[in-house]
Amino acid sequence: MAPKPRRVTQREIAELAGVSQTTVSVVLNDRDGGGVRIPEATRARVKKAIEQLTYVADPAARRLAGLDNQIIGVFTYEAALSPESMDFYGPLLNGIERAAEKIGWDLLFFTSSPVENGTRSLFHRKTRLRLTDGCVLLGQQMVASELERLVAEQFPFVAIGRRDETAAAVPYVAIDYVTPTTALIDQAAAAGHQQALYVHRGRDTPAARDRRGAVEAASAEGRLAFLLVGEERIGDLPRLAQATGATVIIAEDAFLIEDVVHALTAAGVAVPDEISVAALGEVRGHRIDGKPLAGFHVPREQLAAEALDLLQLLIATEPDEWSTLELRRHLDSDVEPGATIVVRTEA
Repeated sequence: MAPKPRRVTQREIAELAGVSQTTVSVVLNDRDGGGVRIPEATRARVKKAIEQLTYVADPAARRLAGLDNQIIGVFTYEAALSPESMDFYGPLLNGIERAAEKIGWDLLFFTSSPVENGTRSLFHRKTRLRLTDGCVLLGQQMVASELERLVAEQFPFVAIGRRDETAAAVPYVAIDYVTPTTALIDQAAAAGHQQALYVHRGRDTPAARDRRGAVEAASAEGRLAFLLVGEERIGDLPRLAQATGATVIIAEDAFLIEDVVHALTAAGVAVPDEISVAALGEVRGHRIDGKPLAGFHVPREQLAAEALDLLQLLIATEPDEWSTLELRRHLDSDVEPGATIVVRTEA
């Protein structure tokens, strides 16, 4: 195990910058105390020293000094506001906004860290993490070293989604995907389906592994036999369904199902009469030939509210007492049976 990083003190910053600790405190909190003006050149020296020492202001010390900003940071490891990602992030951001409004705190949406190779760095030099009292993290995949650093430095944060990138005690609020996935599979089996295809995106994330694990368990237990198919082979689905005798196709999310249905109908396959379909994700607003798509109703706004509730609890509790808190919460999704898993009848 890597040694716990030592917290850099304001005194060390002051020594490196050649200023007083009072000056460091003023710059850290972006305020002028006692009518003292800080020259821009001095501010620049302090900020450079902070950057060199990778200082993160101690939230507990700030609270004791009455300096909490009542600002919550929101950091997304992927671009969150693109048309492709808004279906996932939109309800979460809406829930975070509503929850912050209820407690009277402001949100700081970190956007200065650029997306490089599909991800952002929380500790990028431009990210203004120290302006916040705590942070909510969002992302399909997160950087293990950054989670470990936040835990080691006792900076209040909560991740949305189960995290197993690291063994560190990462606080998170997550959705249980195994239970509703199993329920949908059982619904298909009860409707007489025996052979199925599972279309996935090939992601190595906790949620993706949970879904895939439930699918593989169903096959191993003989409840519904699956062939796993990567999204790059959607065009082959009509042939694969015919070759395997599959009468139901389940996909990782509703957008994949839309592509699946397009491939099937283009090949003359009637959906859902000939091949049933379902999605292992949020299906609100998704319909197939006018029929509600079978899938989940994911409580994303509740997920966001729980995340802010846990974060506020961390901020209000001394770090030495965090081990006494319930740092991980799990929420249930409701199954939407829809009308796209049809009962199989004997020919």
